Amino acid sequence: MPIIETTNPVVSSFKGLHLYHAHISNCSARVRLLLEEKKIPWESHHIFLAKRENITEEYFSINPKGVVPSLVHDGKVITESNDILVYLEETFPDPSFINVASEKKREIERWLKISGEAHMPGIKTFQYYKRNSKAMKKTEEEVALYRKLQKDPAYLTFHGKHDLPGQSFTPKDAETAINLMDGYFTEMEDILSKNQWLVGNTFTLADISWSPTITTLLRGGYDFNLFPNLMAWYDRIFKLPSFQISVTDWYTRMEKNN
Repeated sequence: MPIIETTNPVVSSFKGLHLYHAHISNCSARVRLLLEEKKIPWESHHIFLAKRENITEEYFSINPKGVVPSLVHDGKVITESNDILVYLEETFPDPSFINVASEKKREIERWLKISGEAHMPGIKTFQYYKRNSKAMKKTEEEVALYRKLQKDPAYLTFHGKHDLPGQSFTPKDAETAINLMDGYFTEMEDILSKNQWLVGNTFTLADISWSPTITTLLRGGYDFNLFPNLMAWYDRIFKLPSFQISVTDWYTRMEKNN
């Protein structure tokens, strides 16, 4: 689990839970959803990705990849959204969202792992292809600053394909992303034809991790017609008060005000 000793003196002095997050980020939304389900107080530090508020020396001193979310707990920084879910579950175990048999816990871990691994080649690639507009592209100055701050080669390659002159995500890239995600959704469809939730009949971290991803893909026009059981599962979660507060309301409010 990435726990970072930040060099940022302000952040290292924080007490309690602080979350750096973005309203449009499905990775941020899953953390907000768990915080709401557990009724844990937290302080918001919202990052407008469209305004490049994450591409600053200050934010990279908090998260060395410059991505959201980042959780700060009493000065400790935890990055990677699914690791944050596990951290919160271990630190604040009541109510539990891993309350399943031991063998089922491995299934939760697997779905969290897949969620993280699929983000860049699947979800992020699809979204960038669908929204491949000038508004999303960085200026030359922003590209230079990003390439100065970013040390992770995977992120440099990904954003280089989007931001460098003459580069863009292609229909072939989108097709590869869709094939990847459809493979996971086919497996989910089969599970949800027999069970109410992704791991047995218990609402777990697996459901909390994946449901905001569906929200993000739906906004991008992803075709879920082949997955009726998955959509019924998503609809159940979408109607939860916690989901409305932590996902829908954050998105609606911030989009309206900006």
